[in-house]
Amino acid sequence: MKAKLVRLVSIVCLFALVLTACSSASTPASTQPAATEATAAATTQVAASEPVEIEVFTRFADGASKAFFDETAASFMAEHPNIKVTVTSADNQTYKTEIGVRLASDSAPDVYFAWSGVYAKNFVDGGKALDLTSYINDDQAWSSKIIANQFGPFTFDSKVYGIPIIMDGKAFYYNKDIFKELNLSVPENWDQFMQVLQTLSKSQYIPISLGNIDDWATGHYMTTLNQRVVPADVLAKDYALEGDNNFTDPTYIDALNYLKDMVPYFTPECNSVTYDQGINDFVSGKAAIYYEQFNQVQYIEPATFDWGWFDFPDIEGAAGDQNALTGAPQGFMVSATTKHPAEAVEFLKYLTSVDVASKMVKETSMISTVDGAINKDTADDKFIQIAESIKAASSINLWLDNATNSEVAATYLQGIQAMVGGAMTPEEVMQSVQEKAAEVKAAQ
Repeated sequence: MKAKLVRLVSIVCLFALVLTACSSASTPASTQPAATEATAAATTQVAASEPVEIEVFTRFADGASKAFFDETAASFMAEHPNIKVTVTSADNQTYKTEIGVRLASDSAPDVYFAWSGVYAKNFVDGGKALDLTSYINDDQAWSSKIIANQFGPFTFDSKVYGIPIIMDGKAFYYNKDIFKELNLSVPENWDQFMQVLQTLSKSQYIPISLGNIDDWATGHYMTTLNQRVVPADVLAKDYALEGDNNFTDPTYIDALNYLKDMVPYFTPECNSVTYDQGINDFVSGKAAIYYEQFNQVQYIEPATFDWGWFDFPDIEGAAGDQNALTGAPQGFMVSATTKHPAEAVEFLKYLTSVDVASKMVKETSMISTVDGAINKDTADDKFIQIAESIKAASSINLWLDNATNSEVAATYLQGIQAMVGGAMTPEEVMQSVQEKAAEVKAAQ
C-alpha cells in the first residue's frame, strides 16, 4: 500500500512538472507576437525618420543659376523633411561627358539635366530615362501649368520622358533707331524682308550681323528655313531617318537657296567672324539686325539704342509650317534605375510650381516654361513679350543639330557653312547629306 502511495505521489509530481514545463514553453510563444509587432513598429519608426536621398545633377555650375538650384533644394527639403536632395553640377562641356558615364554606372543621379531632341532621345533609346507620362497625366493640376508646346521635344513614341524647365526661341533683333533713320518698317513676309535688306545694304550699316566661324550659327538659319519651306511630314520623316531616300525632297534645295539669297547681306567674310564679334557689331550699332536666341537677351540689353525683335518672316506659298518657332526647351529627366521615382518627380513638381519658377525668372533671367511665372513682378515688358511669343507658337522647331542624327547634322552644318563661303552649291550640300544619312542607316 505504501509502495502504491509512493508511485501515485511520483506520478502526480511528474504530471505537475510536465504542466510546469508546458506552461513555461507556452509563455514565450504567447508573448512572441507582441514582441515582433513592437520590433516592427520600432523599425518602421526608424525607417520613417530616415529621409529618402535623391541626387539632382545639373549643368548650372556657377553664378545665379547654381545659387537658385541650391536654394531650391534647401527650401524643398524644408517642406519635405522625408526627402534629402543633393545637388551636384558641372559646366556644360564637363557635364556632357560626365552624365553619360554616370548613367552607365551604378551611381546614376536620380534626376539629371537634359537638352531636348536627339540629345534626350539618346538617353531614352539607351534605357536611361524613366517614362513620365503617367505622372503628367495623373496630376493635371501641376502639369497643365507647363506650357503645352514645350513637352513636344521631350516626347518620343507618344511618351514624355522629360519635364521642360527653360524655354527658348529665336528671332531677329533690330535697331529701332536705324529703322527710323532709314524709314524702314518691320517686315511681315520674305519679300518685304529682302526689300529691307536691300535698303540697308546701301547704307553705312551691316544689314545682318553674323559670326559664322562656328557652323551652328548658319545652322540655326537653316533650321528655320527648313521648317518654313519643307513639308512638316517630310521634315519629320527625314530627321528621324525613317523610310527611304532621306533628304531628297527638292524643297531642301529651295530652303538652301533662300539662305544663299541672304549671304550678300551678312557680315563680310562671316565664316571668319566669331560669335562674340557678331553680337558686338549689333550691340555697338554697326549692324541693323541680328538673329539671336531669346535666352541670350542679356547680351543685347547693354545696347544704348532702342531695340525690338520680329519673327523670322513667313515665306508665302512655301509648303512648311509658318507658325512654328525655332528653339529648344531644356529640362530634367529621371533615371530609369532610380529607387525613388515618386520622390524624384515630387522635386520636379516643386521646381515647376508657379512660386519657384517665378523665383527662377527673377533671380536668373531664364525663361520659365511655367505659365504665369513671367509677369510684371519678375520681368520687364520685353521679357513678358518674349514669353508670350514662345507660348503662341504652333510648335517648337528644334535646332538642326538637336533634331537629327549627330553625324548627319555635322555633315549638314559643314555643308551649309561651305555654301555660305562659296565653296559648295545647294545641290552639293544636299548630296553630301543624303550620302551621310544613307551611310548612318546602313550602319544601324
